[in-house]
Amino acid sequence: MILDATIRAVLGAEGSATFLTNGADGPHLVATWQSYLEVVDDETLAFPAGGYRVTEANLARDPSVQMIIADKRSPAGPAIGFRLTGAAEVQSGNALHERLKVKYSWCRGVVVMHVKHLERILG
Repeated sequence: MILDATIRAVLGAEGSATFLTNGADGPHLVATWQSYLEVVDDETLAFPAGGYRVTEANLARDPSVQMIIADKRSPAGPAIGFRLTGAAEVQSGNALHERLKVKYSWCRGVVVMHVKHLERILG
């Protein structure tokens, strides 16, 4: 189980989740709010895509991604943070996308991240 109770607790804290894709011209960063991240299963996160046009193009070219999440005040101490590494794609027109559109009317698609590796980088 990669997305264990500790990760889920961090995701419960509001903060910026920074998302890195690889573009033809190098790294591309975007961010979303941790409260927008939905745990689909023990290895999968999903979040709404409003813009993210460059991100989507990058993922079509190279699906490898990284994400940073953190909690300034965690149950384990004053701060905790993780780097999540894996692969992602933008999906639309499926049940997950429709569910997120109910919460976020601007959601044109959903970024689905399959987490393969987790590294504690803070705390």
